[in-house]
Amino acid sequence: MKKILKSKIFWAIIIILIIGGVAAKFLLFKGKITEYVTQDVKLGSIIQTVSATGQVKSASEIELNFKNAGQLAVLNVKTGDKVLTNQVLAQLKATDLAISVTKAQADLLEAQANFDKTKAGATKEDIAVYQAAADKAGSDLISAQTDLSNAKSTYSQTRDNEEKNVLVDVNSALTKANISLQKIYDTIYYEGNETTNNFSVSDPALLNTVKNGYAASQAAIKNAQTSYEAAKIDYQDSQVNAAVTDDLDALNELLTTLTDLSNLLDKVITTGNLTLTELDTLKTNINTEKTTTAASLSAVQTGWHDLADARLNYQTKVKAAEEAVAVAQSALAKAEADLAYKKAPARIEDVALYEARLRKAQADLRLAQEKYDETIIRAPIDGVITDTNFSAGEQTSLVEPVVALLAAQNYEIEVDIPESDIVKINVLDEADITLDAFSGDNIFKGKVAAINPAQTKIQDVVYYKVTVIFIQDQPEGIKALTEKIKPGMTANITVKTAQIDNVLIIPQRAVKEKDGKKTVDILANGKPQTMAVELGLKGDEGLIELKSGLNEGDKVITFVREK
Repeated sequence: MKKILKSKIFWAIIIILIIGGVAAKFLLFKGKITEYVTQDVKLGSIIQTVSATGQVKSASEIELNFKNAGQLAVLNVKTGDKVLTNQVLAQLKATDLAISVTKAQADLLEAQANFDKTKAGATKEDIAVYQAAADKAGSDLISAQTDLSNAKSTYSQTRDNEEKNVLVDVNSALTKANISLQKIYDTIYYEGNETTNNFSVSDPALLNTVKNGYAASQAAIKNAQTSYEAAKIDYQDSQVNAAVTDDLDALNELLTTLTDLSNLLDKVITTGNLTLTELDTLKTNINTEKTTTAASLSAVQTGWHDLADARLNYQTKVKAAEEAVAVAQSALAKAEADLAYKKAPARIEDVALYEARLRKAQADLRLAQEKYDETIIRAPIDGVITDTNFSAGEQTSLVEPVVALLAAQNYEIEVDIPESDIVKINVLDEADITLDAFSGDNIFKGKVAAINPAQTKIQDVVYYKVTVIFIQDQPEGIKALTEKIKPGMTANITVKTAQIDNVLIIPQRAVKEKDGKKTVDILANGKPQTMAVELGLKGDEGLIELKSGLNEGDKVITFVREK
């Protein structure tokens, strides 16, 4: 065994097995790499076309009608009139549509102005206005802070004065209360005697009440004196409150005792030890103390109310001033933020937002203009009016043409367009024409002259007949070939139904739809991210207009594969 362990061959085999195992594990378990095929969102033109094949035939009378029936507002021609291409022949009443076009034009101007303003940033004049607002907000804050300081100073002084005043009233009341307390004692124990016989005979229970009242008053006055001594040291609110309330309690207790004593004296019977004159003097003294105590009680209560008012006034005024400072601080913060925002360059997000709104306004105008144009019949070619079937004010019909026109050209092409494409085509749409008899490089120019509203079924598919004519102004090199055109030649036409320039474009295959919402996956920082999008015109070559949701340069994922 030891020989085997020492063998070089043994260890070589072990190393090979280890390396092989690691390699096998790597090959078997290594993660798959996901590769994303992307295409940039780009700015460009998108073109939509419809293609069909037909035959050249001799020009016939072209019947012209509106796409939708309505009230005829204007008929500009009569039978026999010669007309030129694009000349307005008739128009429906379309006040609402005209207003829609005007509104869409105004919306586009506003969107363009907002986009230009956002992209350009704030002007010096704008910044100056916001700077002035920030300066004023700063000045307002300083003024509010000054008002707060003044309010604290003014109303705290008033409050402090009222605290001192009420303590003066308390001290005065305590001084007088001690005198009244002594008067009670002197009356009960007149000339060193309790006059027990006189008082007892009259009302012994009331005498006992007076004695108890005296003791309670003495204790209450002592307690009030202690509270007062504590309050006058540093004028703490709680101590001032205790001094006043304790004093009021003592005065009420004292006044009750004086009242009881006064009632007791009314029941005393004079004897040899207590003459009537002496009794009257005692009564006078006690009544005087009652009056004095009542006055002290009123004075302290008034001072207490004045202090409460001063405290409330301080709280109210200071709170209002503090709130004014808070409002001024908030206004300054907003003004400074607005100023900083105006000084800062336009954010990419803001530019993108207003650009999207601009593109939407452009699309809205195109749609409004298209709907309005459908209320107008224009001469598709030069020719002569051969018939008119309606007068101004009458209701038109889709089954009877409004105007019939004989083309000046000798030839036309009639093609069948499926119902899925017919809605894209309009009279006067441009068309490229190639004839099998000539080279495919020879492209003739034409226009859609008429669209027959009556349907035709071919193998259970609905088609509509569209008439395309050759225009007179053919490109150089093509004019000479027009004389060689013959009836019956096979013609291939491509009608340009729509074209939008300077719009964002993405491939249609990148678009996904779920629950009626369209999304596109983009590659951001190496990771896929789903974005909601708004789409527009579907064009040729698998392209589609992007109205909002992405920005130029974003990488749209068109295909995902794993390696």
